[in-house]
Amino acid sequence: MKNDFLSSVIDKEYLLKTFEKDVIFSATDLNGRIVYVSEAFCKVSKYSKDELLGKNHNVIRHEDMSDEIFKELWQSIKSGNSWSGEIKNRTKDGNFYWVYANVEPYYDSKGEKLGYHALRRDITDQKEVEELKLDLENVNQYLEDEVANRVKDIVALNKDVRETQKEIIFTMGTIGESRSRETGNHVRRVAEYSKLLAEYSGIDKFYAQMLKEASPMHDIGKVGISDAILNKPGRHTPEETEVMKTHTTLGYEMLRHSDKELLQIAATISHEHHEKYDGTGYPRGLRGEGISIYARITAIADVFDALGSDRVYKKAWEDEDIFKLLKEQKEKHFDPLLVDIFLNNVDDFKKIRDKYKEV
Repeated sequence: MKNDFLSSVIDKEYLLKTFEKDVIFSATDLNGRIVYVSEAFCKVSKYSKDELLGKNHNVIRHEDMSDEIFKELWQSIKSGNSWSGEIKNRTKDGNFYWVYANVEPYYDSKGEKLGYHALRRDITDQKEVEELKLDLENVNQYLEDEVANRVKDIVALNKDVRETQKEIIFTMGTIGESRSRETGNHVRRVAEYSKLLAEYSGIDKFYAQMLKEASPMHDIGKVGISDAILNKPGRHTPEETEVMKTHTTLGYEMLRHSDKELLQIAATISHEHHEKYDGTGYPRGLRGEGISIYARITAIADVFDALGSDRVYKKAWEDEDIFKLLKEQKEKHFDPLLVDIFLNNVDDFKKIRDKYKEV
């Protein structure tokens, strides 16, 4: 019984039927005219045998296939070699399918070339997956490019917003100073001194820059002080002095509600730049490192520039007198470490003063 089964499997008629049904196969004469096609070929192309026999394979050629591919194919098989590759074909109803084809010459018993035959494997599903993958890659690349472009736009917008914010802060600072007949250069000098002293003190450059941008707001509270007190040429009465002191809390209240770090720093500086290292300052009597490092730095920068400038109530001090006061006020008014750093690098601060001197 086993031998009967084997003999049926290898029966030529059985193999031919299987071949016809499952193998996409065609044969042509030497001129490329189809002389044989399998049922599988007809099924995938949707043409009948009668519609294909005697025709050239151009009947199923898809317009996406370039002439160069077929030129290469014919050069190969005419020279007696085989050719393999992917081919996109057109079905009778205008659709398409992909095959991986192996084309080669075939010969008679005497070795004479009779024509060419092609064995094909349907790879349409595989190609669709590949095209889908490529489409997804293109979509992903597009999305990545779009995200990158949007990030660039956001960064540029944030930069514009930040620059606008910086300009507004500086302008508001100069408004506060102009009310007491100071100049914008005082604000600019204090900002530059503060940044430099912060960097020399070991503060990260980012936060040193933040301090530079925030320090112009240190006296913004002066906009709430009347001109009669703010610009009084003589000494203030005790009552007027108390009113003047309120500019620290006025400035703080103006700025403290923002959630922006820059304005939070500005609010702190406005509130604490008249605090003293020994706790005798105002408005809260903070002491030592209980005072923000930003305010401690700004206090030195502000006093150095204020003493060296003409005011309505005084003439500018000589440098030696300013340095003497800074030394005397170490651990009293000022952070002693910051004073030492300032005096050890005083020439650099003088350069800033010269650069932004009053005209």
